[in-house]
Order: sequence, then structure tokens, then C-alpha cells
Amino acid sequence: MKHIPNLLTLINATCGVVAIYFITAQSTNGVAACILLAALCDLLDGMVARKLGVQGPLGKELDSLADAISFGAVPAFLWSSILSDYGTLAQPWGIILGGTVAASSVYRLAKYNLSTDQSIDFIGMPTPANALFALGLWIWLGRWEQWDRIVSMSADERTSMTLVLISILSLSVYWLNSRMPVLSFKSTDNNIRRIAQAIIVLLFCVLVIFVGPLAFTITVATLPLISFATVQLSK
Repeated sequence: MKHIPNLLTLINATCGVVAIYFITAQSTNGVAACILLAALCDLLDGMVARKLGVQGPLGKELDSLADAISFGAVPAFLWSSILSDYGTLAQPWGIILGGTVAASSVYRLAKYNLSTDQSIDFIGMPTPANALFALGLWIWLGRWEQWDRIVSMSADERTSMTLVLISILSLSVYWLNSRMPVLSFKSTDNNIRRIAQAIIVLLFCVLVIFVGPLAFTITVATLPLISFATVQLSK
């Protein structure tokens, strides 16, 4: 039983490797399944470890190493595809810029391991949320209706879109290690936090109906605003 948390962490890492394969194969269902399963395992490993009373330094290190793959390397490859397949950026520049997401994610994970002020909520965007942000945009751009619009764009329009995508990538790199508060889904007695958590879930459910997978991207993008409002109202 004591090995279950570490097993979940290793499943997380395996999902990350498989997700990279599915990105190269342009399998949206495969990538989505792998990232969502990795995120679920990342959520459960700590919970199970606490329930079993087997938290330890090995599990903490394994968790960060697995997250570096699933929520660092995977979004780097997603951004490489976004910039090169849907934008106009030639390789290897697409993967080089995508690699900045991986670098920022690894730096965040190292800081998080040494942090003492993120026991409830996060400071900076957590890496799983950042990966979902890229996933939603990648799947949405790959949909037939979006691809049909992209191929009909003029060269100037494609270039402008690429610059917008690079700007969004820059935001993704920045907010991982920013000082902004980001609400977690840990349970507390604070009713304002509970309402904010419910709003996030409801927002995602509504967005899925209207924009499909882009709901991941939009919901993650709203987290800093909702989190800031929650902090202010909780004072």
C-alpha cells in the first residue's frame, strides 16, 4: 500500500512521455487523455500519501520530476506545434520558444519544493494548469473549422496571428514564476474560497458548451482574476 502514491507519480511521468508521442502524431484525443490522466495522478498521489501517512522526500522529488515531463516538456511540444503548424514559425525556432515554457516550469517546480508559503493556495500559475492552458489552445486550433480559416488567411494575417501566439506564449512563460496568487482546490473553512472554486467549475462547464476545448485555456486565463478577487474579499 505504501508504494501506491509513488506508483501514481510514475504513471504521471509515463503519461507525459506518451503525450509527446501523440503530439507528434497529431492525435488530439491521445494528448488530452494523457494530460488529463497525468493531472489526475498528480492530484491523487499527494492525497493518497497523506491518507496512508507515507509522505517523504522521495515522493516529493518524484512528483517534481514527473511534473517536469508531463507539465513542462509536454506543453513545450504543444507550443512548438502551435507556433509551427498553425503559425508561421519555422523549426527549430518553434521548439526553442516552446522550450522556454519547459525551462520556466522546471524553475517553478524547484522553487515550489523550497517554498514555505504555498501550503493552501499557489503563488504563480501551477504547472498542471499551464499545461491545460496550452492543451486547450492546441486542440482548438487543430479543429477543422479553425484550420480552414487559417489556411485561407493571407501571409500578413498568418504573420499577425503568429505574433499574437508568441505573445500568449510569453504570458505562459511569465506567470509560472510570477507573484500573483492562484486559487487551489484544497478544502478550507473559508466560504469565499468555496464560492470562488464553484465559480471556476461552473465557468468551465459553461465554456465547454460554447467553445469546446478552448474552455481549458480561457478558464486558466481567468484564474488570476478570480484568485485576486478572492484574496481581496477574504481580507
